[in-house]
Amino acid sequence: MFYLLLAVACSVLLGFIFKLFVRFRVDGFQAIVFNYVTCVLCGWLHIGHFPLSFANYAKPWFVYSVVLGLVFIGGFNGAALTVRYFGVMVSQIMQRMSILMTVPFAVLVYGESAGTGKIAGFLLALAAIVLVNWPHAKPPVQSHNDGVLPSSVEQQQNTLTWKGKKVLLLIPLLTWLLAGVIEILFIRVQKEGLADPNDPAFISAVFGMAGIIGLCAAIYGWWSGRLIFSWRNVAAGIALGIPNYGSMLFLLMALGSGLEGSFLFPVLNVCIIFITTIGAVWLFQERLSRLNWLGIVLALSAIVLMSQSF
Repeated sequence: MFYLLLAVACSVLLGFIFKLFVRFRVDGFQAIVFNYVTCVLCGWLHIGHFPLSFANYAKPWFVYSVVLGLVFIGGFNGAALTVRYFGVMVSQIMQRMSILMTVPFAVLVYGESAGTGKIAGFLLALAAIVLVNWPHAKPPVQSHNDGVLPSSVEQQQNTLTWKGKKVLLLIPLLTWLLAGVIEILFIRVQKEGLADPNDPAFISAVFGMAGIIGLCAAIYGWWSGRLIFSWRNVAAGIALGIPNYGSMLFLLMALGSGLEGSFLFPVLNVCIIFITTIGAVWLFQERLSRLNWLGIVLALSAIVLMSQSF
């Protein structure tokens, strides 16, 4: 449970850092790229030697690190596009709803427990994820440039053909799918004993693959003029990378400590949205509706039920 709490703490910190990106005019994509570089450097400091080497080709987890690196980049872009065309609420819900894939996979493939308390907690977790992210009012159109305005999104969608709108519907589905694939692959790596939970080489390799892909895209963006380099993005990437490295490392260690994936991921996701929402009210003066508060109550109930069932 200790590693699970550390994973939650790091993930919540990530959410708060992301909230500050708009305020400090940070380019999210470039910050994510430098975040991956920072994660590799964290692994270097942790291990004591550079974590990316040709010796990794022989490791049983190498293929998984390559796939996860690709999925990390794809998942980030999918989430960003979901926010652009469907809003933050849909993006958050689709990412957290990954447990619809993770829990059945862990129970059916690896025979994890599925008691009444866990099932009830799982259902409450699903409801909590939706209600906590449900908007309490239609956001007003703002005059300053803080992203894609609601009116701009509506204009983009109205000018699309019916075929184009159907294609857009695949974006949140892809976001949900990639989020679920990440969790499933982590469960498989742990269950098959492919990586030592206490060895950060696997996590560092995952971030390394994502960093290489992201750097290639960023270099092309700088060269073509589509991206503008700024040290602000580098600093944001460093601030993001340290807790991001911790969140993935502690997640793998929590799985290695004996916690079932069908228990860990629902509790992890619900704890993240619960603490992030409460923190947003306290730190960023965000307002919650009655549905949001109901979601928080359900989140607490889900955590209690699933904790007792473990």
